[in-house]
Amino acid sequence: MTEKKDGGFIDDMESSVRPYKETHQIHSSLPEKGFARKEIIQLMEDLKSREESRWEDGFVSGAVYSGDRDHIEFLNRVYEISSQTNPLHSDIWPSITKYEAEVVSMIGKMLGADKVDEDMGDEVCGVVSSGGTESILLAIKTYRDWARDMKGIIKPEMIIPSTVHAAFDKASQYFNIKQKRIPVGPDFKADVAATEKAITPNTIVIVGSAPSFPHGVIDPIEELSELALSEDIGFHSDACLGGFILPWAEKLGYGVPSFDFRLPGVTSISADTHKYGYAAKGSSVILYRSLELRRYQFYTTADWPGRDGHQRPNIGWRRFLIYIHRPVRCRLPRFLLHVPQGSFPPGRRCVSLYNHPPRLVN
Repeated sequence: MTEKKDGGFIDDMESSVRPYKETHQIHSSLPEKGFARKEIIQLMEDLKSREESRWEDGFVSGAVYSGDRDHIEFLNRVYEISSQTNPLHSDIWPSITKYEAEVVSMIGKMLGADKVDEDMGDEVCGVVSSGGTESILLAIKTYRDWARDMKGIIKPEMIIPSTVHAAFDKASQYFNIKQKRIPVGPDFKADVAATEKAITPNTIVIVGSAPSFPHGVIDPIEELSELALSEDIGFHSDACLGGFILPWAEKLGYGVPSFDFRLPGVTSISADTHKYGYAAKGSSVILYRSLELRRYQFYTTADWPGRDGHQRPNIGWRRFLIYIHRPVRCRLPRFLLHVPQGSFPPGRRCVSLYNHPPRLVN
């Protein structure tokens, strides 16, 4: 009976993730005769038309953040112009360095970079990543290496609320870092007292969400980051979801708890440009409070015979070409379209819906 039920579940799942199994030809190996470009485009247009209705009405939160046709065409045009560039060769395409630097700078200032204390060595910096997960992985890897170098910690631990994004669990597994998961209260916010009790000499970073994905609640970032600062521990503010909503909500007069670099204990922030920054998937930015901290993110080797050494700021190499360079160029024009206008209408609408949610009718 159990096998039958399990089999039915698998069948249902397969029909959901492979709906074209019975209606379209499956290509499991290279065809003996290639397809004409027109045929390939026709196939892709057909599948696109079948799937658009699933998201174009705006009821797939977390999948598509802007369905505006003009903007989609704009992003496609931007990508078309620069599709052959390669960020591994900035000597040939220095425009890529320009775009990325300006994107990082703009987002940094949006998140309080101009409020840090330069006399204390603070200089907000960052890099572009392929999405929120990579931004989080990079941050946790950075804290692991920083703590090993500066504190001699070889059995690192990180303190995370139970509501943080699953990417932190992935980072724990990838980088062999022990998790200490902190419960949240009735308000779904991280428990500050429990966090303090969880700190040990091996703690390398404390994490808070702004906001969390499950409930859309902002953790007590100020209190948590002050705790981290007092213990000389890193603090990561995960604003992948709220990074492009909260600053504008504050400008619009809504009460937004502090979560960015205006808090002296916040040492890194992740913010996804491909969410409410309305960039193409996948793209994100990871920011650090100082150049000294960011350097622990970088990978370098002098022993690779392919070149005179090899240095990369991100996890990916070939994927860097596929994912990162494309959205960088898509992000910048979107900012130039919206920021100078002095307002952020999508942000206003999102906050309005949060404060006055639509009533569900059975």
